[in-house]
Amino acid sequence: MRRRLCDTRLGQVHCVEAGAGTATPLLLLHQTPRSVDEFAEVMPLLAAERRVIAMDTPGYGCSDRVPGRPTVADYAGSALDVLDACGVERAIVVGHHTGAVIAVEMAAAATERVERVVLSGPVYTDAAGRAELAQFFRQWTIAPDGSHLLDKWQKMLRWLPQPALVQRLVVDLFRAGEASEQGHFAVAEYRMEDRLPLVRCPALLLFGRDDPFASSERAAPLREAFRPAREVTIQAGIFAANEAPHLYAGAVLDYVGRAP
Repeated sequence: MRRRLCDTRLGQVHCVEAGAGTATPLLLLHQTPRSVDEFAEVMPLLAAERRVIAMDTPGYGCSDRVPGRPTVADYAGSALDVLDACGVERAIVVGHHTGAVIAVEMAAAATERVERVVLSGPVYTDAAGRAELAQFFRQWTIAPDGSHLLDKWQKMLRWLPQPALVQRLVVDLFRAGEASEQGHFAVAEYRMEDRLPLVRCPALLLFGRDDPFASSERAAPLREAFRPAREVTIQAGIFAANEAPHLYAGAVLDYVGRAP
């Protein structure tokens, strides 16, 4: 794997790259508040067949921090800048949760740059979806007694009872610090219903069976917008790429190995 920093409109973005070949490269976008570590197990599996680039969303991982309230469009523009810096004209964008929303915006804003998308744990953010998501997103602050450390550990452990993986999750969370919810706030303000009519590419909708935030039943607008749309459900939860890397990578490779 090779690391690089790319200059973008939201500052320098940290990327990890692996694999090679002439097939359309994959761009991997993580969920909030994670980092490229979300794809640590998946990248070697994907890179066995094609070039793969994973990026830390601005504000997360080793990318520059971003002041204020960046939007989904800002993040998508920064991801396009990363493709430019890596010499990639056209990509398949694989996004999980927040990353899936950014992938939708990339497909809407730059149709010529996105061959197709893999929307992992996709959430439709119309007015009802935005209202529902907003209630989950509150920015934590540093407690003088350090109680925020245990609080976040316990909450993450409820989502995923695997301490070794929770350790990786909270490292990403605390690295982002008191701006860790920026990505969530951007999603909760994103008017996806206005952007879906602009997309022109196919999609794989990839669901985790135990993911409470995304389901096939609520993905009808995505199936309608992305033509053709294929669906796959794997045995995994919110952190699908870490929980079930072989199932996750297998679903992606099976999809991208087919003609768009």
